[in-house]
Amino acid sequence: MFERLKARFTRGIGMDLLIGLALKGGGAGASFALNLLISRAMGAEGVGAYQIALATTTLLAVAANIGLDTVVLRSVAVALRRGDEGAAHAAIRRALRVVTLLGLAIGGAMLLLAWPMTHLLMERPELFWPVAIMAAAVPVIALVRTISASIRATGSVLLSQSLDGVSYTGMTVLVLGGLWLGLGSVPALAPEVVYAAACLIVMLFGLTRIRKLTRHWPIGAQTLSLKSGLRIMVIYLAAFFCDWIAVVTLGTWHGPAEAGIYRVAMQFGLLFTLVRNSFDQMVGSHIAARFADGNYRGMLAIARKTGMIGGALCLPLLGLILLVPEWLLGLFGPGFVRGSSALLILAIGQFIAVTVGPIGTVLDMAHREHIAMRIEIGVTIVTIGLFLVLIPLYDLTGAAMAITLAIIGRAVALLIANKAFIRTMERRSA
Repeated sequence: MFERLKARFTRGIGMDLLIGLALKGGGAGASFALNLLISRAMGAEGVGAYQIALATTTLLAVAANIGLDTVVLRSVAVALRRGDEGAAHAAIRRALRVVTLLGLAIGGAMLLLAWPMTHLLMERPELFWPVAIMAAAVPVIALVRTISASIRATGSVLLSQSLDGVSYTGMTVLVLGGLWLGLGSVPALAPEVVYAAACLIVMLFGLTRIRKLTRHWPIGAQTLSLKSGLRIMVIYLAAFFCDWIAVVTLGTWHGPAEAGIYRVAMQFGLLFTLVRNSFDQMVGSHIAARFADGNYRGMLAIARKTGMIGGALCLPLLGLILLVPEWLLGLFGPGFVRGSSALLILAIGQFIAVTVGPIGTVLDMAHREHIAMRIEIGVTIVTIGLFLVLIPLYDLTGAAMAITLAIIGRAVALLIANKAFIRTMERRSA
């Protein structure tokens, strides 16, 4: 009886949100510790070089994943709800196969383009080796995202969220911290080498776990939609592209140190993002189930409640940043304090993004990812234009202004699209 009650409670939305937030919080803590360690050991330029390489790797890993983390979550969750383990197994196998091939190809392309990017485009030769080394992590991170989503769809929330972020970042912190304590310094390129190796270890562990979970499942008919994945990829890619272009533009025009300060300011803003992303991932399968049941208003109700909970959790953080931004950035070193204006602007924008809730996930789970894709394309084009205007004028503060304006525009557009979707579905059901 206890085990049945425990299983029922664990499957609830509230417990999923709690587990996801706790593990994402651990990942954010590890990421903070990593940036703090690099800033203390290697300065703002060391942070900037690592973050430019990481932003490039993350962007290309999202491209290699082609949205299949969301598609496999949606497909497997619905298939298991119907009791069709064969379809769920087929979807997972195909997703892993496609992402592996694309990851290797895109990672190889990053390695080949590392020299032109750093020497010709950015005119920063010192960034070549960080970017080249991190190319090895592209297929690995893409696979970790797919593995995590596949495991999440089976109901193993704790395991899935342990894989994505907190594990490999935590390993990197431990190894680099050990080097710093033992040697008194962190060798050049150590952050990139250790991070890539930690991602590989997590990927191999995840593969063994997903195979164990599905080893007794039959292989049924294929249900995975690559077309839907491509649309979702555009949505994700647009968001990550804005982050990448901001870091690269700052690094090119103002140097790696400026990019490093901006990324540290963004790190505080990412505390809001971790709440939003963890909630998005946790409620995705629940929203998909409401859609399968025809409960369209229930989908939006989940998003609204999730946004309210996220806003309440993030309000103390917003207050802290508004009160003492210089002190927070000063933890990383005196040179980082000049990013306080950017931190204030980013915090306000990210708080807005949390409070509107996972409204993009509603469209994704309802197979309306093409609507979200169009919104993201439009927002990305506008954001790039804002970067080109504001970064030369206001450096990292201009980048923060552009990001926050994009967040507000995206939220308004998605809210309008959600309401239109609900009205359309209700008319069809009438």
